[in-house]
Order: sequence, then C-alpha cells, then structure tokens
Amino acid sequence: MCAIGEGVEVSSGADVVVACHEGERVGRIARFELPVLRAANDRLAGTIVRSATPGEVARSADLGAVARDAIRFCRDRARELGLAMRPVSAVVPLDRDTVVITFAAEERVDFRELLREIGRRTRRRVELRQIGVRDQAKACGGWGPCGRVLCCSTFMAKFNSVTIRMAKAQKLSLNPARISGMCGRLMCCLAHEAEHPHPPRPAPHA
Repeated sequence: MCAIGEGVEVSSGADVVVACHEGERVGRIARFELPVLRAANDRLAGTIVRSATPGEVARSADLGAVARDAIRFCRDRARELGLAMRPVSAVVPLDRDTVVITFAAEERVDFRELLREIGRRTRRRVELRQIGVRDQAKACGGWGPCGRVLCCSTFMAKFNSVTIRMAKAQKLSLNPARISGMCGRLMCCLAHEAEHPHPPRPAPHA
C-alpha cells in the first residue's frame, strides 16, 4: 500500500518513484481499489514522491539485475558456509549505493564473511537485515489452506496477535498442523474470525 505525496498526480499504469524504508524505488501503479487478491512480493509500500523519468525506469531495471544476482550469490554462499539463514530478498535503491538483503533465521548468525564477499561481488555497501518467519511468509507469498493468497501478503498492513484461545473459541481442531500457517505460526485468520467483545456499558446514574 502506498500513500501519495502532496502535489503528486498519478494514474493507473504510470511509473512512479516510491520512498520506502530501504530508499527510493521505482514502481508502477496497477490499481487504486481493494481487495488485492494476488501475492504482494512485487508490490511496494511507501509514499509516492514523484513520477519516474525514463532514465530512472531504465536504472531501476539495471539495479534489479544487480539485486537478483546478489540474492542468488547470497543463497549459494550461505549454503556453502553452512550458515543457518534463509535469504529472502534483495533491493538496490535508486538513491543509495547499497544492497539491502533480508534473511530469516531462528538465532543470531555470524555473517561477517558473507557480508564481505557480497560487498566484493556487488562493489556496493551491503546491509543484511534479519526478519521473522511471519515477515518471510509475507515477503515470499503463497496460498493458505483455504485456497486463497496469504492474508499477510495481500491486505494486512501489520501482524495481529493470535492466540490458541481463539481457535478454542471457534471450536477448531487444536492439531498444530491444522491451525498453523506457512510460517509455522498460528494462522492470522484466527484473529480475523475471533469475536471482539463489546466495550462495557457505563453504569447508570443514581
């Protein structure tokens, strides 16, 4: 989901520059309305700051090739070095001479050697950012047991708290295989279906 900066005019199909947490990136406006029913790994989240020039679109394509090579190299070398990490994505922003690589891991990882090797290959400064398993599912996308695209990779802006009590209240099987999502955590839709109690009414005045 993107916000539109003040004074910026956009239209469907237009190439735009989006300010994201990694830096500025080029995206294309596909549609304005919800719901979105496809995986979100190719969508940007941030603020649209201006229309993209042809030069920025071309440079974005070149940087995309650098990012794809970086993530492939990172996955291969992490496997060869025996690092317990799962590289998820790589981004090279327009406005920074940096490669930002996200990875999922259960514990701390000593990736100093990997960091140096990626830097030598890309000739850029490299940032390795660890994310959780739910963020990994959100970034990679996929389909849930309901047959629909994962909630986290479509319309969810943030993760909600999910508890086993929600499954009990809905009289669902407590078998972990039946109520866990692709990330291995409790399915987010348990919170969507949970009944939210009404707020207490104020006591009547005497």
